[in-house]
Formats: sequence, C-alpha cells, structure tokens
Amino acid sequence: MTVTWRGAVRYALIVVVVSWSVGAGVDLFWRLVAGDGLGTWAAVWVTEVWNGVFVAVTVVALTLARRLLAPLPRWRVMLVDGSLYLAALLLCAGVEAWAAGYEAPVDSAFVMAIFAMFTLQLPAAWLLCVWRSGSLEVVLRDTAGTDSAPGERNR
Repeated sequence: MTVTWRGAVRYALIVVVVSWSVGAGVDLFWRLVAGDGLGTWAAVWVTEVWNGVFVAVTVVALTLARRLLAPLPRWRVMLVDGSLYLAALLLCAGVEAWAAGYEAPVDSAFVMAIFAMFTLQLPAAWLLCVWRSGSLEVVLRDTAGTDSAPGERNR
C-alpha cells in the first residue's frame, strides 16, 4: 500500500502553506501590537526569497515522505513529517545565514526555529500533520510497481 501522488502533494501543500501562514499571521499580529509597521513584517515574510525556498523544499520533502514511506499511524506521521519540517526549516535558515555571511549560521538557524515556535508555525505544522494524515488517499501497489485503486485490476 502507498499514498497516491495527488494525495501526498495535497497533504504537503496544506501542511506547509497553512502552517507558514499561521506563523506569518501571528508575527503580523505581534508586530502591529508592538507598533511596528508592515514594512518590517513584509521584509521578513513576503519579500524574503528564502521563505519561498523553504516552502518549496518542505513541500517536496513531505510529498516524498508520504509517497515513499508506507502508510503510518497518525502519531508516527507527526513524528516523521514534523521532524522533516523542522529539518527543512533549519536547513533553509542555516543556508540563508551562511549565504548572508553570518559568523554562526547554525545558531541563526536555531534562532529561526525558536521564532517558529513563538509564532506557532511549528505547532501548527505538527497539528496539521496529525489532522491531514487521516485523509490521505491510500492505494494498493502491484508487483509491477504501478498503483491501482482497491478492487481494480491492472490490464
């Protein structure tokens, strides 16, 4: 048994885009409460190229994980995919800091992970992994390597 490509991509897009949006929304709220303008928020969330890289890398990682791994119980999906999400966040933030010439890019990556906790981006991703894993489309895999829906025969 395996998850369909369509189901894996839909799952990954929902988990990544919604959790990223939660982080952006919470950060926007706190910046507005603090009296910061939209310019600082937009510089971090909208115009920063590395956010797009993070979203793309994480969608690919979660899609491949759901497609290539056997269907797992929800708690294991959260552990596996939550770890992949965090690893993609650390990797992208570390590469961004390294490219910017920071002295300690690993430290910057972990600061970004802490920031993702405070903006509820990581908790949202974990909850979305649990919620969306219940609706993944699972199909049977035959010996030839092609997928077929349950009850159908390959011709």
